[in-house]
Amino acid sequence: MNSFFPVTCSDTLRKIGLLVKARRLFMGLRQADLKASIGVSAHTLRKIEGGSESVDLRSFMLVLWRLGLDESVFVSLDGVENSSEITRYFNHDDAYQSLTSRRVRLAKPKPEDF
Repeated sequence: MNSFFPVTCSDTLRKIGLLVKARRLFMGLRQADLKASIGVSAHTLRKIEGGSESVDLRSFMLVLWRLGLDESVFVSLDGVENSSEITRYFNHDDAYQSLTSRRVRLAKPKPEDF
């Protein structure tokens, strides 16, 4: 299962990588400049700009933030905390605490399931 990665996700990462590179070039930043300003490796920057799916989320978000792309890449998340996808799981004001305490309980597999 580790080799599976949906094509649509791969395409999205490739597009974000192109956007990252275009913004970096527009801002007149070399990879070395960006690397020094946020503390990620040149290898990681190349992977992000190349659309690799094997980049840690912290580095990915730091690069987007430093280039001012974090809000534009995730614009569809605006107001998500008030969406029905989230509000149906809690009934009070502390939505974060309510959601973090929820768990999914799965039935234990039986030998005949295999």
